[in-house]
Amino acid sequence: MKSLFLNLVVFTYFISWIGFIFYFRTLEKKALRLSQGILSLGAFFHLSYLFFFLKELYEFNSFTFKDVLNLFSFLIVITYFYFSLGKEKAYTLGTFLIPLPISFLILSYFFFQEAPISPFVSHVKSLWFPLHVISSLLSHAFLLTGLTSSVMYLLQEREIKRKHLGYFFRKLPPLNSLERISEKALYQGFFFLTFGILSGAIWSEMAFGDYWRWSAKEVITLSLWLIYAGMLHQRILIGWRGKRLAYMFILGSTLWFFTFFVVNFYIKGFHTYGN
Repeated sequence: MKSLFLNLVVFTYFISWIGFIFYFRTLEKKALRLSQGILSLGAFFHLSYLFFFLKELYEFNSFTFKDVLNLFSFLIVITYFYFSLGKEKAYTLGTFLIPLPISFLILSYFFFQEAPISPFVSHVKSLWFPLHVISSLLSHAFLLTGLTSSVMYLLQEREIKRKHLGYFFRKLPPLNSLERISEKALYQGFFFLTFGILSGAIWSEMAFGDYWRWSAKEVITLSLWLIYAGMLHQRILIGWRGKRLAYMFILGSTLWFFTFFVVNFYIKGFHTYGN
């Protein structure tokens, strides 16, 4: 049953993305409503899949990187609805954002069937563990959404600067809307990243007797936190906007991809999946 729901999730997300592409090309409202409806159905299937995952987690303490990718994909979809149904109304965001959860799901499905189990599975029943995991992944979902809107901003700004109001100008939201999405994603992502670090420290002290171990992942995550804290400082006090904010999102996201996919598997130490 669990694998069936996963197959349905991948299928419905992919079909919804095709619909978003069609909407991006035509701006037909029917295509948008259909795409969002199919995406909502996929999110329901995904939530059902996660129910089985949680059941196994607390029964067998089985927590792998495959599960991390699945939960992360679901949270990215939630962030899409957060921005597309909010004040921003950034409907075309789905064309650029939805490929991320699809890619992570396919990666988990084909490449991590035998993913290594987390080194701290014996302690997952603490309340602080799910708070740490969900808040950390939710922060990454918001920050990747900020990266996506920043890339869209750069595409839009490039056409306007060249005075060539072509393909993207007619399809993408206005620059101020994309900037608001990036700014809001930064605030939300930084909040959840901070809470993820703090809840992880509390959980680590309760489970292992240490708040901080200076492992590779913890050090790089702290560096990532400092980058986003600097972005907030520059945005609030100095007024960084537009391209500068977009380029900083690209820098932070590059470090995040390194932490998520390289450090987790190829660097030994606590808090990683490396051997």
